[in-house]
Amino acid sequence: MAESRHAIQLNRRQLLATATGAALTFSGCTPPPEAEPQPTTSRSDVPIRIAMVGTSEEADIVSRSWSSIDEQSLAITPISLARGDAERQSMDRLIAETGKSDLVIYPLLAVPELVHAEAIVPISEDQFEAMQTETGELYSAVRNGAARYADEFIGMPLGANQPALLSTAEVPPLASWDDYDRWVSKDLGGKANEPLAEGWAASMFLWRAASSISRGWLFSRNDFKPTLNEEAYVDTLQQMIKTAAHYPEQRQTPAEIWGSIQSGELMGGIGFAKNNSADEAEVGVSNLPGTDDGNRLLLDPYSPVISLSAMCRQSAVSKRLMDWITGGDGSEAIRRQISSVTTTRAMVQSEIAAEPRRQSAYETWLTQRLRTPVTLPPLQLFDAGEYYSVLDSAILEAIDGKIKAKPALDRVAKQWDAITERVGREKQLSAWRRAQGLRA
Repeated sequence: MAESRHAIQLNRRQLLATATGAALTFSGCTPPPEAEPQPTTSRSDVPIRIAMVGTSEEADIVSRSWSSIDEQSLAITPISLARGDAERQSMDRLIAETGKSDLVIYPLLAVPELVHAEAIVPISEDQFEAMQTETGELYSAVRNGAARYADEFIGMPLGANQPALLSTAEVPPLASWDDYDRWVSKDLGGKANEPLAEGWAASMFLWRAASSISRGWLFSRNDFKPTLNEEAYVDTLQQMIKTAAHYPEQRQTPAEIWGSIQSGELMGGIGFAKNNSADEAEVGVSNLPGTDDGNRLLLDPYSPVISLSAMCRQSAVSKRLMDWITGGDGSEAIRRQISSVTTTRAMVQSEIAAEPRRQSAYETWLTQRLRTPVTLPPLQLFDAGEYYSVLDSAILEAIDGKIKAKPALDRVAKQWDAITERVGREKQLSAWRRAQGLRA
């Protein structure tokens, strides 16, 4: 009787997770009632439904790449969720489309919302390890910082771009951001840049801060009060403003900076590769100032992840697609054409490959960075896009000289606290702890 009461008390997410886990070797998410489980028989006339944050062009790339290795058709629904998009409707649409899909491809910052809505189901540890057998083990940073949430595996990371120091000439030792400022202003004569385009300035500020903040991160541990207006963060922004004054007026994304260095317009700066193909021109790639392989690594909150939807009806073939897209044969075309999709695991060389795959200089560097075992949590919160948007706006205003560093971050702290009050402090504190791997 006690066991029956316990079964009744299972919530919907637990039931869905149990059903999905039990059905990973069958064609649907649950076996037919009163029937013996049968081996999977894929039906290519029933497409795998995928909700995908991205463009229609990116959806076409995924479809074409998959069709070259499997006859199972795909039906991909592109969803717009731009960097710094603070609109609630965008997240609501992502959750709604996930409820109609077998798989969902989404940014890291959406994890708390999808988990709370019971829109995705976790993957058991045994299932997760089995998914790495053929295509290789995930690098430590993405395994710990992207695949897991609240001490559960929730999906497979598709990409984890990291900003690198880029140069066409030999770079002197840069132990600090002051050294970087001198290198940009004196050695390069200002022919450099870092990601300061709208939607990117907040990430660049956080990447800089990650190399400087020795303890604590963004919020206080006990009451979830913002800490980013404390001295260490203010110093980070002041240094960022100082160096930005040396750059050209044009604000660029990380990939645009890479392209400008390759074309000779710039001599160096901070960014990452346009795509993951071999270099078109020689660009030196190294760690940012103040970082080394022992530092904590910060993943971009817009790094993509793929998960099983709680409403998945074809879990076996969906799992196979998850395996393939994160490193299987034929998925290389996706990493070449979609810049947010990168290497995330130690690839197992295919037996049919004629020769080892050539890595770009950036990809070689990235594989080493992603072996960093300790990660800082990105903005994985409810209404995370709004937190990100107000930070991005403030950083850009400070760089434009419209506001000083301390008042800018004071304003962000006040705005963040207002968002927290609206959403619920305990709710956000719980999400933040879960982002750090805790169950609370």
